[in-house]
Amino acid sequence: MSFVVKRVVLGASVLNRVVDIVSVLSLLSVRLLLVFAGAFALAACSSNAIRIRYDSEPQGAMLTAVDSIAALGRAPVVKAYNLDTLPEPDENGCIIVPGVEALWDSGATARIGGLRICDLEQNAFSIRLPRPTGYPDLDVDLEIAIERGRKLSIERDRRVYGGVQPPRSNPTGIE
Repeated sequence: MSFVVKRVVLGASVLNRVVDIVSVLSLLSVRLLLVFAGAFALAACSSNAIRIRYDSEPQGAMLTAVDSIAALGRAPVVKAYNLDTLPEPDENGCIIVPGVEALWDSGATARIGGLRICDLEQNAFSIRLPRPTGYPDLDVDLEIAIERGRKLSIERDRRVYGGVQPPRSNPTGIE
């Protein structure tokens, strides 16, 4: 009987040591996780980028970066520029962001050359590219903008309502 008691006591002490080791490892992993989360939060807050929202009037123009001819997408588009990859600031502390060209389905185009940004403390900007007024087939571009607005509204409703139909002003039908 003393053998069984010793074995149980020995087993309990080993179990206690395992629990102690696991709890120490858990504390270390929680601390490590907190350190990584803090570092990530600091990196996100001190982001070295500026964001520019490009919009077209009417919406839906295909936007292209002038310097690389890379498609940015259909307006509105938000583009982030890493300050480390842009040219060095000039003597006034201003940087030049590559220009953008808008192409509507009617064939109308608008272009903005390199953008000079001097307030680097501000990290968000908005640029609107208006469609040239004299170009024909405005109705084509307006129809595209209306259809795009419908699609964006449906996508927004799906995100907000989780795929369920959004509530109507009178959902019961009782007048």
